[in-house]
Amino acid sequence: MMACAETLRTQAFLDGEVAGDEADAVERHIAGCADCQAFCTDVASLSDAIARSVPKHQASADLRRRVTSALDAEDAEMRAAARRREGRGFWRGAFSGVGVSGIAAALAVMVMQPPSPAGLADQVTNAHTRALMDGGMIQVVSSDHHTVKPWFAGKIAISPPVRDFPAEGFKLAGGRLDKVAGAPAAVLVYDHGRHKIGLFVWADRGATLPGMTVRHGYRAIYWKSGDLDFAAISDTAASELVNFVKLVRAEPE
Repeated sequence: MMACAETLRTQAFLDGEVAGDEADAVERHIAGCADCQAFCTDVASLSDAIARSVPKHQASADLRRRVTSALDAEDAEMRAAARRREGRGFWRGAFSGVGVSGIAAALAVMVMQPPSPAGLADQVTNAHTRALMDGGMIQVVSSDHHTVKPWFAGKIAISPPVRDFPAEGFKLAGGRLDKVAGAPAAVLVYDHGRHKIGLFVWADRGATLPGMTVRHGYRAIYWKSGDLDFAAISDTAASELVNFVKLVRAEPE
């Protein structure tokens, strides 16, 4: 039986129900609390047991097309809804006398608005799921960072950190280009047993990151470093994803 009074908040953290500063506080608490670390291990073990008990079937080409189409439609609807919410106040001012310049300014501000934490989590999860479903997970196949890192040069205006952790069970498999919140993102892909981990890296635009989220069976951890935003996402156990993030954040390039 868990003795720590923070167990319920730790559960909320694992379920992706806390974000921002609160998520950071919970993560720091877990790092120093044996009870909550044991709780996280129990949750991860149960999650893995459930995942192993569910039969795995290869999706048909038609199903992959339908899922990809549904994800595209969901992305489009989320973007449209965000524009409608963010634009209501702007349109009122734009049409009250400032004319075309006001409308242009309103549009510029809306385009620059960073996504909400929930919207960001949905977009990263959808991008990861889509890549898995359509076979576009990796565009440059290599475990050598001297091959993968130069591949991104000239394709994206950031320099993602490219590292490999084979001894710890996280082997670099390659990378690809994707998009997060309408902006280009570099994605590094790692093999971890039978699981794929996607490490998304994109230029920071001031968005509030979610912390840890769970969407459609995929867990993601978000953080900032310098002028870059990061998201590590996979269907592996929470404890394994946390270990991967610790390696990425601690290892100098």
